[in-house]
Formats: sequence, C-alpha cells, structure tokens
Amino acid sequence: VRTELLQWLATSGAEPPALEKVVALWADDAALASRSGEELLDLVVRSFAETDSAAQRLLTEANGAGPVESLIFDGIRAAPLYRNQLQLFRARWLTQHRYYDDALPVLTELVPEDVVDPAGLLFYRAVCQSQLLLRQEALDSLSLLLNNTLDVPSRLRIVAEVMQQELVAQGDEGLNQISLLMKDVERRLDLGRSDEDTQKQEDAIIAELDKLLEEMDQKNKQQNGGGGGSGAGTPQNRSGLQGADQSQIKGSTGKGEADRKELEEGGKWGLLNAKAEAKARELIRQKFPSNFLDQIGRYTKKLAEQKK
Repeated sequence: VRTELLQWLATSGAEPPALEKVVALWADDAALASRSGEELLDLVVRSFAETDSAAQRLLTEANGAGPVESLIFDGIRAAPLYRNQLQLFRARWLTQHRYYDDALPVLTELVPEDVVDPAGLLFYRAVCQSQLLLRQEALDSLSLLLNNTLDVPSRLRIVAEVMQQELVAQGDEGLNQISLLMKDVERRLDLGRSDEDTQKQEDAIIAELDKLLEEMDQKNKQQNGGGGGSGAGTPQNRSGLQGADQSQIKGSTGKGEADRKELEEGGKWGLLNAKAEAKARELIRQKFPSNFLDQIGRYTKKLAEQKK
C-alpha cells in the first residue's frame, strides 16, 4: 500500500512539503504493522487528503456534521488505490449514520481484495443488508467475515456473531417482519426521507398487518368453534377488517399489496375503522407481547407527524 501510494503521489504533482509529510506518516514499519485495517484505511485517506482537494473535502465532511458527498473519480483519481479506499471510507460513514440505502450499492461493488480493510467492508455490508431486510445476503456477508477473513478486530467479530445469531433466529413474516419494517420506515422518516421506497415499505407494513390480523381472526374463530357458520370463513362477509387478499394497489391484480391509506392525526390506525381497530387491538393483546401495541402506536404517530 505504501509503495502504491507513493507512486500515486509522485505522479500527482503534489508540492514537496506535502510529499514529505506523507512520507513521514509511512516511515515507521513497526507502527504500520500494528495498525488494524480500519486504521490503515484512515491513514490512506489522510495521506491522499494532504495532497488532493477532493480527498481533503471528503475527510473534512466526514469529521464534521456531514453529509458526505460522492466524488468524481476521473483522471488520476481513477486509480484503484485512490478510488476504492475513498469509496469504502465514504460508505463506512454512510453506514454509521444510517444511510444504508446509499452505502450498500458502494459496498456491494467493492471486493475485499481491492481495499485495505476487507473486514470493515464485509462488516458494514452485512450491517446494511441486515437493516434493509436482506437477511440471506447479510448472512452470506457475515459468513465471509467470520470464516474467510484474517485479522478481524475483536469488536467487529463480537458484533458480527451476535448479528448472525439474530438473523438465523429471525423469521421472514409475521410479527417479526412487521417490527423490522416499522423500524426501517422510522429510520427513513428520521432521515427526512418520504420517497417512493419509504412508501413501498409502508404499503408492505399494511399488507403484513392485514395478513396477520386475518390469520389471527381465522384462528380465533376456529378455537371458538365458529368455522362452520354461514359465511364465517369468507373475508368479504366480515365488516371492517380487510383480509390480505383484499389489499391491492389500485390497478394491480397481484395479492398482498395494500392501497395507500390516509392516516388520521394522533397516530390512529388509518387502515381500520373504530370497530375493526378495537377488534385488532384485542387480538394482538391476546396473542403477542404487550409492547407490540405501543410499537404500532409510535409508528403510526410518527407517520401522522410526518404528514404535518
């Protein structure tokens, strides 16, 4: 890395004082050998920043309040050492500040062999994939990190092992899926994003709630011996509560997709009338943890506040 860096600096037209400063940063072999991949990445970016205005801007933004803007990699900045390390450095900042949607494409494009911090690349890629509900992709990244990567810092390894255990235990539907979707929408709204991707997640939540409540309603009827009554098993004959097969985007024939619903102020459940909402709350009280109702209330309240 030091050799490639000094070769890049030699062709960059940097002034001698700046070159001397960078050379001094890389002079101690023992200190370099003891650096982690994360520390090495910081050193590379700092070295580029000593002689390059774009790298200096990136470093300044990352050490401030942000945001960290993207760079244009043309001319000498197209060199792999420069481009790949600065891309990873920026993606790390984006991940740490919960901009998972922006960081993941960068982290997916990079490969461990191209960066000075392969463990960091795989760790932050797994974090983004996990937070964006890409469960299997996150497990694949964690497996590469834990089983095929040398010199993984202990703090990253411990967190990665916990993430792996949680992802293995997670389901892809039901209560857990709704909770994860709500968490993702809250994150997007906290970042001031109410774009199409956020709206798709909101639709997915409503569809999952419809499906969950339908399943709970059917199970409740079966337990109470109500499965044989006239029309008891037909969702169209029940007032208020919509089944999952009723939730479709207008103009769509696909199932499991919900119409956009206007949310009432104060965090009410905008997809249900008062009677159906009371029924849903009672079913959830019976079947799920006590904090689940609070979670739905906080989520819908946040959406109502965002509409203001």
